[in-house]
Amino acid sequence: MVDGALKESLKVPVHIVGARQDAEYQDVVYTQVVRVEFADGTRASVFDDEMLCNPEMVEKNGSVVLSMLVTSLEKNETEDQHAYVDPSMPALEIDGRIDEIIIPDDPKDAERWHYAVVDFGVGKILIEIDKKYFHLNLKKGDYVRVDGRVDLRSIE
Repeated sequence: MVDGALKESLKVPVHIVGARQDAEYQDVVYTQVVRVEFADGTRASVFDDEMLCNPEMVEKNGSVVLSMLVTSLEKNETEDQHAYVDPSMPALEIDGRIDEIIIPDDPKDAERWHYAVVDFGVGKILIEIDKKYFHLNLKKGDYVRVDGRVDLRSIE
């Protein structure tokens, strides 16, 4: 889902602070959590289940693409754009503005979910909107509050 022009629009400049093992079995690491620092100094942990961050990237500046598995989504009456973090968890709570709604081409998929690009001030994130949130009738320009697990989709 994250490729081409969409990937370019989602790139967030960060400083890569570190990485820690999350799942290991018989001396093989299968997943990790990467700590990043956004331009405003906010530090967050993101889940890296594809092991995209390698040791040479730590303590360097780079760009990441993030996506969120949404656990809570609501319209926001205020026009805030901010990220709230628990640095020990690969999760974010963000207030942001929807820049784009993306409806899957397959009609069966479109009945179950949509995607949205949400600008949270220091970057953008791709969220998946489950059909249980369709009643919100979200559109480009709406402000939302979103909670969920954050996944690393690309790192450069």
